[in-house]
Amino acid sequence: MRLKSQIDASLAALNRRDFDALMGLIDDDAALDMPDGSRVIGADSIRNTLAAFVLGRDIRLSDIVVMTGEADLRGAAEVTLSAVVKAEPGEDEPEKGRVSFPAIFVFERDDGPFQRISLFSATPL
Repeated sequence: MRLKSQIDASLAALNRRDFDALMGLIDDDAALDMPDGSRVIGADSIRNTLAAFVLGRDIRLSDIVVMTGEADLRGAAEVTLSAVVKAEPGEDEPEKGRVSFPAIFVFERDDGPFQRISLFSATPL
C-alpha cells in the first residue's frame, strides 16, 4: 500500500472510531508519541491510548493535507483537530464547548505497517 493511502486510511479510521481498522495499519511493536510528551509502545497500548484520547474528547479531524517523502517511508498529515473541552472540577457545566486548532501527525514505516506515529498539536489536550 502506498504511504499516502495508508495515512488516509488511518485518519479516516480515527474519524469513524474504527480502532480495529486502525490497528491493522500499525505494527505490533509500534510507538505512539502524544502531544503531552508521553510515549506508548505496542499495539494494545496504542489502541487504548488513542481510544481514550479520541472518545474522551470527541476528537474530529478535518482539512487534512497529507505529505510524503520520495522513499514512501515517512509522511505527515496537517489537520484541523476539533475537540470538546472539559470543565475544571467544581465548575457547573461538564463541557466548555468545542475548540479547533492545527495539529500534525507524523507517520514512519519500513514498507509495511506504521512503526511510529507522533501527534503534535498547538494545544496539549
